[in-house]
Amino acid sequence: MRLYSALKRIDVIIISMSGHHRALPLSLHEHVIDELGGRIVRGELKADEMLPIEDDLAEAFGVSRTVVREAIKVLVHKHLLEVRTRTGTRVLPSVAWNHLDPDILRWRFASKLDAKFVSDVIELRRVVEPAAAELAAARGTPSAVRAIEAALHNMATTTDLSAHHAADLRFHLCILEAAGNDLLLGLRYGIEGALSFAIRLLTRSKEEGESSHALHRAVAEAITRKDPAAARAAMNRLVDRWATDSLRMIARNRKGAATRATRRQSPNKTSVT
Repeated sequence: MRLYSALKRIDVIIISMSGHHRALPLSLHEHVIDELGGRIVRGELKADEMLPIEDDLAEAFGVSRTVVREAIKVLVHKHLLEVRTRTGTRVLPSVAWNHLDPDILRWRFASKLDAKFVSDVIELRRVVEPAAAELAAARGTPSAVRAIEAALHNMATTTDLSAHHAADLRFHLCILEAAGNDLLLGLRYGIEGALSFAIRLLTRSKEEGESSHALHRAVAEAITRKDPAAARAAMNRLVDRWATDSLRMIARNRKGAATRATRRQSPNKTSVT
């Protein structure tokens, strides 16, 4: 009976992931990481909830115990799970997670748009990026400045949306590198995940990317001419534009969700919008 319950529970986990389809990773253990990690981040597995034992998980996923064990180790390293002797594996609360972990960011981005998460990204960008641009203008080496200019050029000239995303991300990361602060650079891999989310959230076409190009160019030009105050101000304008557009998108989504809910509750009424 316990085995049946465990299998049924994991079946629910797998079925519920169908709305967030992505191509299967290359390895089985990465697939299990994606299934369980995504479920935890979206709140479908609650804090302090216990996972089934390894044998039941292995049978439910159709993998070996070794694969399950390796996947759990990764999620423990990400502070999503905790393994306790005798009591088993439990889900950790979100306060324990590294919210800048690229996988955690990806799982959050794959779920419904989270207003709190967007607000957190806005605050992170406002704290870090204007200061990084100011430092880059003051300290950037000729090669670092050329890298920023090259990324900006690629943003303007590429016709592929994915390549545009990559160039936009590279532009912001080059500024972090040009700042010349080793501790700030140490945050790069966490910040990279937040920046990647920010870029993909609003840049869904090449035209949308082009609309902010002048703001990016203003940042690059201030860094190139070694004007720290202008670089900070230009980056503030760029981040503020992203913040305004992001909050507008959330408000639109909320309004749309409320309208759909009203229509479901009153199916015989029609509305004109």
